Amino acid sequence: MLSSSFLTLTLLLAASSATAQLSSSCTTALGAVAQNSDANACLSPSSLISLAVGSADTSIIDPINTWVTNVCTRGACSNDTLADIVTNVTAGCSSELGTLGFDSSQTSTVISMVQEAYPTVRKVVCLKDGDTYCATETLNDLQTSLNTTLSLTNIVSLFGSDDTQIPSNVTCSDCSKAAYSIVKADYPALVSDDESDIQDECGVSFTDGSSPSGISQTAPSGFAAASTDNDSAWGFKTGGQFAAVSAFLAVLLA
Repeated sequence: MLSSSFLTLTLLLAASSATAQLSSSCTTALGAVAQNSDANACLSPSSLISLAVGSADTSIIDPINTWVTNVCTRGACSNDTLADIVTNVTAGCSSELGTLGFDSSQTSTVISMVQEAYPTVRKVVCLKDGDTYCATETLNDLQTSLNTTLSLTNIVSLFGSDDTQIPSNVTCSDCSKAAYSIVKADYPALVSDDESDIQDECGVSFTDGSSPSGISQTAPSGFAAASTDNDSAWGFKTGGQFAAVSAFLAVLLA
């Protein structure tokens, strides 16, 4: 269930950004993140290039699977890299973020929050069910259950409405239970108020803190080495560029 919340936030932010008209400073800032060797080493934004330059009507599952595969086979971001990313994006995209209630005085707070939450989010993102990443499995299950293509075009209408119900085979899956257990261990106060409701939907055992058999946590230990894996394609379509960068920032900030 908690992993579904992360997923929904990511999908909504990416999709709603797909047609964004960005300021030149925001485009520059996002391009700098995509071209930054340290950011590429641990977050692999260049893996999302197909979201930036492809059709908004095609499924996001393959690009997200490629991104997760790359992120989860690399070392972690350092606190300095995370701080640089947040600083660059919040400064360059201040007008865009201002529509969400952000102002520059909050930058240091956001940096601290990202640095604190990042290890937990990384563990959740890098969960695997057998040979399949949980993120990919969850997206496939959603696409099948909702009987529609999970494209950037469709996501806002699907997840921006109270009418869309995420089915229990997604919210109560082994992947969701493993994600819940990670967050419960790292941030018990964050989930304590919802535990009773979660038990009503998914059963008492869902909140027992254990990880289901077959689920593994694959994030490597240690920090990533600087990478030169970048691409000029980030400049081709600013709406898609913002959508793609938003996807990994949403996971980072969730």
